[in-house]
Amino acid sequence: MLYPGVFPNLAALNKSGKARADIEAILLTGLPPGIIPGFQNNTGSTLADMLRLNVAIKPSVKPSIYGILGGDLAGFPNGRRVFDDVTAVELRALAGATFALIDKSYKPDAAASAVTDGLTPADLSAPYLNTFPYLGVPHSGFNTPSPS
Repeated sequence: MLYPGVFPNLAALNKSGKARADIEAILLTGLPPGIIPGFQNNTGSTLADMLRLNVAIKPSVKPSIYGILGGDLAGFPNGRRVFDDVTAVELRALAGATFALIDKSYKPDAAASAVTDGLTPADLSAPYLNTFPYLGVPHSGFNTPSPS
């Protein structure tokens, strides 16, 4: 609705009335087995916004801030690493990037993979630590203003 013509495949999907099982899986139930080979973090039919973790998936050698959408099965929605860009992953899912997991004939619009909240790990003002709690001490905001 906000960007007419930018998401024609998503518009057609919405008009078709097909259920968005991909959004339900990403946001509320976890991914059931069989959608992605060797992966599942489904916690059942009860809808719940909660952290799910499939410990059978080993930590990624090359992590992506886009998690599963960046080809990194160890990332969001399989748990949540500090640097995973959950906002961008969920926005891309809403834009139709994950519906192809449910329906192989669906082709996501090119704009769906361009959706981002604009941050990268390099944009963060406090560095990550190698040990718990992993986040550095934040700047006060008074002496060190926001970069934007």
